[in-house]
Amino acid sequence: MNTCTGSDFDTILNRFEGISLEEVDRASLMRRKDNKYLFSCQYIPDLLELIKNDYRVLEIDGHRSQDYRTLYFDTIDHEMYYKHHRGKANRHKIRIRRYGSGKVHFLEVKKKNAKGITNKKRVQTSGMEHADLMKAEAFLTSSSPYESSIIDSALENDFFRITLVDPAQTERVTLDYGLKFSSRESEAELDLPGVAVAEIKFENYLSDSSVHAAMRTFHIKPHRFSKYAIGMALLHPGLKQNRFKSRIRAVYQLNDEEKLTN
Repeated sequence: MNTCTGSDFDTILNRFEGISLEEVDRASLMRRKDNKYLFSCQYIPDLLELIKNDYRVLEIDGHRSQDYRTLYFDTIDHEMYYKHHRGKANRHKIRIRRYGSGKVHFLEVKKKNAKGITNKKRVQTSGMEHADLMKAEAFLTSSSPYESSIIDSALENDFFRITLVDPAQTERVTLDYGLKFSSRESEAELDLPGVAVAEIKFENYLSDSSVHAAMRTFHIKPHRFSKYAIGMALLHPGLKQNRFKSRIRAVYQLNDEEKLTN
């Protein structure tokens, strides 16, 4: 049995207290620090069991795991990808994301500064194509150094997400699984059913995080991971990616382990 399908998590997620989207938005932490973890999705049920009394889970229309779709944009010479590869400060990520199975889309611009703090700005759009990007030109140019005329779609990404918020609403945790990537440019696709990515978004200190403590229990260490950067590297082997090799190996290893247990 594949332990990483959404239905497998229903029982444990129902033990969490729920939280509405409106309440989660109050803890959106648009300016935040973050820790990421790359691990086997088979740890998710045990992880949730350990932290079920310490967080509330986002519930939308009766569902406690939501389907996300993301379209990332970049320049023709992949400037944003290469800035990430070189670890440049003050780098940007531009995407349109569909939240859940409905029609809620946001154009989002993320900027990471030299202190490792991420600032995110967003505006709602009617869809997730380049035409929708063009309609938000004023927002794009005020939030980034890029214009719609010099960037285009670079990577598509689908996944399921569980969102958790601590009682004080100073910490937000996302657990992503069922990752799928596709590229119109390379005409390649890749499914990663064995891979999970967790992210803890916090304002000040990580020491009080129950998720961080649970990760240490399972000997899962923080692991820098960008779905855009690694997805691009996986589907575009011609891109320079030597600094991502260890993460790429980890992705394939986790996925192979999932195949062996199913």
